[in-house]
Amino acid sequence: MKVIPTILAFFLITQLVGLYVGISLIQNAQAVPELKELTVAPTKEPGNILNAVCFMGYVLAGAASIFLVLKYYKGFLLFRLLEFFIIFVASSVVFFVILFNLMMLDLTTTLFASALLAFCFASVKFFYPAIKNISAIVSSAGVGAIFGFSVGFIPALLFALFLSVYDYIAVFKTRHMIVLARELTSRKLSFSVSAKAVPKMREGEPKKEYAERVKEETRTLDLGTGDLAIPLMLAVSAYPLGGIIPALAMVAGSSVALFVTLYLVSKHRVFIPALPPLCFGEVLAFFLIRLVGL
Repeated sequence: MKVIPTILAFFLITQLVGLYVGISLIQNAQAVPELKELTVAPTKEPGNILNAVCFMGYVLAGAASIFLVLKYYKGFLLFRLLEFFIIFVASSVVFFVILFNLMMLDLTTTLFASALLAFCFASVKFFYPAIKNISAIVSSAGVGAIFGFSVGFIPALLFALFLSVYDYIAVFKTRHMIVLARELTSRKLSFSVSAKAVPKMREGEPKKEYAERVKEETRTLDLGTGDLAIPLMLAVSAYPLGGIIPALAMVAGSSVALFVTLYLVSKHRVFIPALPPLCFGEVLAFFLIRLVGL
């Protein structure tokens, strides 16, 4: 399995599913005003910059809390329960939009049915960790979509800029992001998507030698759910400004940036913060598409 194309495929699936969910929320909220209550913006005003400031505070507090728990708690159950809650909430957004668009049920019934599906989905991940990539994709699509739906483009851009700077500092300066990534990955939690390339057994190769070669030559790439959700948030928040074309252009820009980033990571075997290049590629694509009048 080619690790770079696999991670790129996971990223694109997340972006396209999330765009569908986010754009559906934006469009349906115009016909059903009650849907605006689904916003996660603290001020309830999409264009208010205070939303970005509040989100920044949430990120710092959350990262500090997780780091402290990882330092003093070596078990699994607490993180599995946290994962269950995140998957339940985030996937319910995706299931809600799908049911609302396809089944045309009333709002209350749709909310109940989507919550039930999300509970079942989170339960499957809790007892069957092998669906880590699927649950990470669905959860990231839900988080990115609801955040993009909740805040305007400027607050989303400021939040993405803050996270890009934070990502750079956390990887190259304090390096605590590397510790967090390793600890969470070792617990097989849905906070990243992963791809692994295992070398094939050579003809006539002894099993013992092959086992040693597998340890040395196996390549694994991971991409955090934040790197999936934040570019999606930006693309969804840009939809009201120019429609689907700028949003898709931003997905294309972040995808190109991700390919370059993954290539450098794979070639040099180093940790590189993905958000800065992803957000840069996305914003560049947005302004280029607006310059040509699309």
